[in-house]
Amino acid sequence: MFVYSACLVLLLVGCVCADQTTVTVLQLQLTYNEIHTLPINNSIEYILEFTPPQPLPLTVPSLVWVQSVGADTAHPVLVTARQRAGAVTWQLPYESDEHTLYELERTLCPDDTAEATGADCEGQSRSAFSLHVSSACAAPTSVRVRVSQPYVWDLPFARAVTVSASQTSPRVTHYQFIEGQTSVRLIVSSESEVCATLSVQNYTCPIAQTVTDVSTTGLRLTMMRSGAVQLSKSEYPYGFYVVALVLPSEQACGGAAAEDMDWLWAAALLGADAARVRSLSRHKAFTISVQPALTREQYAVAAVVTLFLFLSFYVIFGALVLAQRWPPFAKYVLPKAVLAPPADAVDASAAERALDGQSEIRSEATTPARLRRRGSDATFDSSDNSDSDDSDTSARPPIPASSTPATTPAGANQHSANENHNTPTPARASQATNNGNSIGSPPSDARRTTTDGVQADGTTNTQVGETEIQGPFGLPTRLRLAALARRGGRTLRARSDRYLYMLYTVAVFYALPVVQFVIAFQIILNVSGSLDICYYNFLCAHRAGALSDFNHVLSNLGYLLLGALFMLQVRRRRLRRKRQPRHQDYGIPAHYGLLSALGAGMMVVAVLSASYHVCPNRLNFQFDTAFMYVLAVLIMVKIYQSRHPDVNARAHATFGVLAVLIALVVWGVLDGGPLFWGVFTVVHVFTFLLLSLRIYYVGQFRLEKESLAQAASELRKGSRPLYRARLVLLLVANALNWMLAIFGLMKQGSDFAGHMLQVLLGNALMYMVFYLAMKLVHGERLRWYAWALLAAAAATWAPALYFFLSGSSDWSSAPALSRHRNHECMVMQFYDSHDLWHMLSAVALYLSFSALLTWDDGLSAVKRTDIPVF
Repeated sequence: MFVYSACLVLLLVGCVCADQTTVTVLQLQLTYNEIHTLPINNSIEYILEFTPPQPLPLTVPSLVWVQSVGADTAHPVLVTARQRAGAVTWQLPYESDEHTLYELERTLCPDDTAEATGADCEGQSRSAFSLHVSSACAAPTSVRVRVSQPYVWDLPFARAVTVSASQTSPRVTHYQFIEGQTSVRLIVSSESEVCATLSVQNYTCPIAQTVTDVSTTGLRLTMMRSGAVQLSKSEYPYGFYVVALVLPSEQACGGAAAEDMDWLWAAALLGADAARVRSLSRHKAFTISVQPALTREQYAVAAVVTLFLFLSFYVIFGALVLAQRWPPFAKYVLPKAVLAPPADAVDASAAERALDGQSEIRSEATTPARLRRRGSDATFDSSDNSDSDDSDTSARPPIPASSTPATTPAGANQHSANENHNTPTPARASQATNNGNSIGSPPSDARRTTTDGVQADGTTNTQVGETEIQGPFGLPTRLRLAALARRGGRTLRARSDRYLYMLYTVAVFYALPVVQFVIAFQIILNVSGSLDICYYNFLCAHRAGALSDFNHVLSNLGYLLLGALFMLQVRRRRLRRKRQPRHQDYGIPAHYGLLSALGAGMMVVAVLSASYHVCPNRLNFQFDTAFMYVLAVLIMVKIYQSRHPDVNARAHATFGVLAVLIALVVWGVLDGGPLFWGVFTVVHVFTFLLLSLRIYYVGQFRLEKESLAQAASELRKGSRPLYRARLVLLLVANALNWMLAIFGLMKQGSDFAGHMLQVLLGNALMYMVFYLAMKLVHGERLRWYAWALLAAAAATWAPALYFFLSGSSDWSSAPALSRHRNHECMVMQFYDSHDLWHMLSAVALYLSFSALLTWDDGLSAVKRTDIPVF
């Protein structure tokens, strides 16, 4: 009984405005372009038939405007439009983003959409359509109706038109492909900052014209100033609609949600009607144009020109290799080097074959090179935890740090290192030896030497006719390369090659999921139709197959081809050195594995950057920057390794640090609040201070009580710095990093990935400049081709950085705000500023790496005891 009573009460409450009187149906013939006011309640229903003033083609639709005064959302006025192409119903008032709207304007479907869908009635011409208007409320109210023709409907080709839309009146236009067209570019711009949605829909019925319907129909994007998309006839065989819809607030475009005045105060101060008008005051003017898309010939020309540009570097390289066979040119190009004696050459060849897994061949005339594990006290690298890869092939005696090179007749022990040069190799230069207390002497029973000229008990060694002053941690006052290059060639090769092998491993495990991830993003974009998922430069994004932004993928070709070319150059040098081994006491030790890792890193950048540009957004930003971090760190490691081969960072430690950096970047982008920036700033400053101490004390400093006490003791003494040039570098580097840390803490930008890239690239550039400056200060002269490479690299980096900073999108902001940076193509109507950054930075990296490869060629004939460490 209770259930029946409850149902009866609910029925009575729901029918407060209901009336049992008979419904009167009024059928009226009304005219276009006039506002008709109709009284209405639940006892009256209207059938309104409209006939255009003159016959209209089937392709031109009608525009219906309806306004209701006095109704409410519980008992709305229902308006049903019935026409040849179908029927659609609206209600007044209706809710839109917490706004109650009392009017609407909708574009009806053209009659020929029935033909487009195959539902044409044969022999039927354009007919008058009708509106059915009814209300559910007994209280009298009124409805105002107007039917008109759209003042802009068909979009012309290659000519802009301007339309206006509001929150209640979306604007619909139509474009029909011209005969022979396969694709076009739709470009929409506006001077207003009002947030809007642009929707592209197939030529069907009904037309989605509300925020809810648009979010699930066709292609769509949010826009403020500009929006663009490339459309093909295969996807829209009967043409397409362009629907411009103004959104209720700026929130969807990255702005703050509208803070509406309380309804009571709005009604009291402005009046009910004025309050409604205030909520409908969002208008926006759109300039719409349909421009031609690129032809297949233009795609082919752009691709061929790009390929030819980078292949020309191979042609130049091949020409230079052939030119080296011409003696007049070879003397200006090939470095002068001291080659190893025949006995050492045999040992070197045997060691190389042992590394390659071949049988070990040793000459009876040479001293057998017994494999052994080197102790950590045999060099400055006291932290060495060597494995079997690091075992040396020979027990190489230490070299005095301050001895002078053996004097030989001019040209007797120096000649070109060209593989085709058959000049006999001179005998090994005699090694300088001293007494038991001399620097670098073998360890005795009473004490063992841990560094060049310093005994394990801390006493100072004395050279012949010279006293060497001992520094902190047992360091000599004058560092020379010989003291930091005591490990044999196989050890250094194994350490250097490990960078390349680890980079291969990381790249494979990193790149494969990346490719799968971005393919899924492209599929989601194509299925959902939301162009806000990917941050393209829509004004210069050219489709090709399933790729929405082919040009930004293609422009990464330079990283791939030039990275492979640099690896080819390194491989050629390595083979030449293998055929003609250098004297182990002369020149900078070769680190071909690390150099090859730089080239391989460029190739991985090509793959990851191309993958990122398939669908760039906040979720995959790290794909584009991860290996840029790797390259920046490897550049610094390579420069440091040149003068510190025994104390250089290991591959696993370097990539471990990079893993931590990438984890910090992900944290900073996803949740980069004040807490994160505070923690990162502290970690940044502390880490660089610790690294500075490690660098200054040549790897001997540890974060331990004894090391800290000894470093503090040196500071308290206030004596002159042991290594002034090294101290100047570290002071400048600390100042730079402190400024970057403070700048990041003050700004706290959302693009933390870019901030980290600035930090790493800034340090790498500073280290390159310092290394070059110190070479000049110490009287080391670069060969002419090294200067040419450096000049070309600098000339290429300048425009590359300009185009990088100009940008074409910004994934750290909202999609509509990112489109503010969109701009037209700059080269061949195919490439924009970011494409130019890709190509120029690839060339600049290649030239920079080539400079790193060659700028120490002038030291090939200089003894390591005369090469300073800085």
